[in-house]
Amino acid sequence: MKIDVGIINYNGGRELTACVKSLMTQTEPVRVFVFDNASSDMSIHLLKTSNLDCKVIECSENLGYAGACNGLLENMDSDIQVLCNMDLEFDPTWAENLLRCFERHPEAGSIASLVMEKSGVVNAVGVQFGPDLFAKNEASGLNIAEADVREKEVFGCYGAVMAFRKTAAEAAGKLDASFFLFFEETEWYFRHNLAGFKTVFCPEAKVYHERSMTTVRYSPQKLFYSERNRLRSAVRLLPLWGVLMLPMRGFFRYLSMAKGGVPSQSGDGKKLSKWSICGALAKAWVEAIEMLPEELAKRKKYRKEFGKVGAKVCEILKAYPITNH
Repeated sequence: MKIDVGIINYNGGRELTACVKSLMTQTEPVRVFVFDNASSDMSIHLLKTSNLDCKVIECSENLGYAGACNGLLENMDSDIQVLCNMDLEFDPTWAENLLRCFERHPEAGSIASLVMEKSGVVNAVGVQFGPDLFAKNEASGLNIAEADVREKEVFGCYGAVMAFRKTAAEAAGKLDASFFLFFEETEWYFRHNLAGFKTVFCPEAKVYHERSMTTVRYSPQKLFYSERNRLRSAVRLLPLWGVLMLPMRGFFRYLSMAKGGVPSQSGDGKKLSKWSICGALAKAWVEAIEMLPEELAKRKKYRKEFGKVGAKVCEILKAYPITNH
């Protein structure tokens, strides 16, 4: 099996070149593609002058993460394909261990890497869900010694690096480019599951990632996109009674989160007000409601393509519930 790795870049600076270099030194050779989302910095120039063997696809407009992923999928043709952020560093044996895991699990459509910070803090092992599709990264923030990092079946890959068989991607279809940012990979992996493809977590396939380099952690922008797209996905995927319960479940979840404390500043040090957070949430709900006709059409399409979607999604939610650990 061969591996194609597609990197989504937006103002990645020197991080992009470092990411490509880490892929060039793999013990198992990979083919690298870079899709640039109309960057305004020197990242592509730096990459081109580094003389690294990769194909660069330059787009004249920012298509968002999902749009860039689709652009890469159109160019990659190997049996094993990977979509990833530009702010990653791959362990030298990552590709080798990834392929071994695919070989051990011929039934798996995807293999999830161990994504962590160099300090030993885990970004994600798998993805867990609340009944309203609120998603949480399993083991996020835990030291690796405290996390469950055994090889196991998980919901899907963490969005920073997604490795899958070409056949699984073709069955799931394209990512929804209208999401632009956030939750696009989660909605996509629901479709992987609905199409009958499983994901196995491989702890030996290590990737290092300092989160939210381009989209600032805790920013109102990040909150808006993730909440709007969660709601859109819920309308597509949940049974009707689950959709009707979204406002009530959202209210109690917001209340619980507020009691736990609201971040006073975003990841880039800017002050956050409760009003900016409330405004982002309100805007997300308004846009999701405005898009209801489109989402109901998508809901109908999914049921025609995948069968009893609501029942299947409820089983997925039961299999990967949010826990305190």
